[in-house]
Amino acid sequence: MDEPVEYRSARKLWVGALLIILAIVVVLGLVSRGEYTTKQKATLSFTINDDFTNVRKIMVRTNAAKEIVTMGGDSEFVSQHWEDAAVDAAGKNIGQALLQTVLSADPEWKLVLDGTLQVRTLGNYIGKNVIKLKQHVEIEPDEIDSEAKLVEGSDRLREYSMSTRLFREGEVTKVDLELEQEIKTDAPWFAHGIANRRVRESAQRALANQEKAMRQLIEENADKAGLFPLR
Repeated sequence: MDEPVEYRSARKLWVGALLIILAIVVVLGLVSRGEYTTKQKATLSFTINDDFTNVRKIMVRTNAAKEIVTMGGDSEFVSQHWEDAAVDAAGKNIGQALLQTVLSADPEWKLVLDGTLQVRTLGNYIGKNVIKLKQHVEIEPDEIDSEAKLVEGSDRLREYSMSTRLFREGEVTKVDLELEQEIKTDAPWFAHGIANRRVRESAQRALANQEKAMRQLIEENADKAGLFPLR
């Protein structure tokens, strides 16, 4: 039995109206840039085939506490200030402070550094902005722990936390990296998944760059480690 003409016409009208509404929604989604904040974390662990004592000496000699945050390639160093005046002057006297600690009578010496670090961001999502990070570094005979957390961000960078741990494991050095960042993007509602993936991949790429830079730093200074009188 054929459907009445008026039913077919009504159905076509409803289908046409739905298609028009759908098209309008899609167009509005494409032309409107929504704001979406995404928080993503990346971790990376690797091994440096060198004794931790040598690695620690190189990290101290080169003031790697300053360089660690910028090793990812998405930021550049602006300034650094340590709260302890003995290790200030852009960190040039960290080696002397550490040497005094090592030469003390305490066999389980420990040097704790607190300060602020200013860097200029270069990432595509964040843009070029100067941000301030709070640094906390602990150096011991068998371990180095460095943490940098955002205290003054930008309109797009809402949170930033970078953790770097180097420690002795037998005759080699183990490294654990962790980066978490919260970024405001212009992703519309249908592209939230894409924004999440891109920010996560950006963090993963930064850690991979850090590994490469850290290995290069150790390699380039391997012949200098013995010149620094630290046990």
